[in-house]
This record gives sequence, C-alpha cells and structure tokens, in this order.
Amino acid sequence: MGTWDATVFGNDAAADWAAGLVDAGDEQLVRDALERAVGPDCVHYLEYSEGVEALAAAEVVAAAAGRATASNPYNEKALGWAVGRSGLVELIPLAVRAAERVIAENSELRELWAEPDDPAWAAAVQDLLGRLR
Repeated sequence: MGTWDATVFGNDAAADWAAGLVDAGDEQLVRDALERAVGPDCVHYLEYSEGVEALAAAEVVAAAAGRATASNPYNEKALGWAVGRSGLVELIPLAVRAAERVIAENSELRELWAEPDDPAWAAAVQDLLGRLR
C-alpha cells in the first residue's frame, strides 16, 4: 500500500478515490463507498480498498456537515467539493457505521495497521468518528 501517514487520506487509494469523486461530481459515489463497507452482510471480510474508500467517503460526509479534517493537497478538493451538500449530511449515520466497520474485526485495513502496532491510524479513525457523532 502506498501510504505516507496514518490519516484517512494518507495513502494512494484514498487520494485517488477523492480525485475521482471530484472529477465525477456525483454524491452517489459517496453513498456507494459507505454501503460497500456495511452492506447487507456486515460479516464479510472487508478488503483494503473497501475500507480505504469507506473512510474517505466518511471524511467527505464530515466535511459536508461542517466538521472537516485538516486540509492537505490530497484531500482539499474533495473536502471543498463536499461543503454545502445537504444530501451528504443525511449520510452521517451510514458514515458512522462504515467507519466502525473498518476498525472492527475482519477488516484488512485494520489488520495492516495493527501489524506495525502504530496507534496513530486508530486515533485518526476515532477522530473521524468523533466529528461524525
């Protein structure tokens, strides 16, 4: 995984997803990413890409609600795009469920961050959850 820090957008996959979201300009992409994480069968193994995209989508929802994370070159366009989109604010409960799913058992992203025993990633996800609640 091309990762440079423990933040939600601190990896290639999240940055690429955010760029694709801005290019498409479609709120449905946010909902789709969140729903893939929680889906009708929440006990499935959550693959890396599903987890990364779900967290990025949850950050976009938080930005729409006026509770954005710190902006950086990898997320600033997506966070700016989200501002004022009331349809995204309605996704807060789904975003919370998706983020909780990413840090739960059977999540590849959680497993990858557990290997180096680095608490920074878990803290970043908890920060996101706090801003969504």
